[in-house]
Amino acid sequence: LPIDEVIRLAADAQQYLAVFADATALPLYLGRAKRLASQAQRLMSFARPDGEVCSAPDCDQPATHVEMHHAVADFADGGLTDITDLAPACPRHNRMVGPKRGQFTTGVYADGPDAGRTWWRRNSDPHAPPNPQRVNRRPDIGAMFNRELEQVRARIHSDTGEPPDTDAPPGRDTLHLTETIPPPFSVVEARLALMLFENAR
Repeated sequence: LPIDEVIRLAADAQQYLAVFADATALPLYLGRAKRLASQAQRLMSFARPDGEVCSAPDCDQPATHVEMHHAVADFADGGLTDITDLAPACPRHNRMVGPKRGQFTTGVYADGPDAGRTWWRRNSDPHAPPNPQRVNRRPDIGAMFNRELEQVRARIHSDTGEPPDTDAPPGRDTLHLTETIPPPFSVVEARLALMLFENAR
């Protein structure tokens, strides 16, 4: 595009750029010095490692139903409304944070494999050992699919001891749909299995 056309298009666009510190999942400061998170901070929160749902462990409330929680330090205790200090939390879990026994203490990992993730720890009795810090680990659908695909390929290409099909092309194993999906299976599952068979070959 000509540069004047790019400038014209950019003038009317509302861009939200997710910037990360040192190519890690730790968002940079984007906020304003006020108690409530800004629209830009809420949009940036979607880019966090735990931004698609409430950050409390095992909670599945989507980002559309969360509030922005001061995870490092509560605003009343001097906490900052910086994107690095905020975390998505559903209204129920946001109200469960506090200093009392049975409530939660939260924080944000600054480094390590969980950098940028919010940890939650239930407050224990003062004389008891502290509870562990936990994060909300959502299932990695891509990794689950790849793991299942590897298992299916291993079953398809395993030496089962069955005699080879003489009608099959040379160098190819005989493949059966029921090896991948136990009956009964739907039309969609059958199509997926056929696609997997083609890729496995």
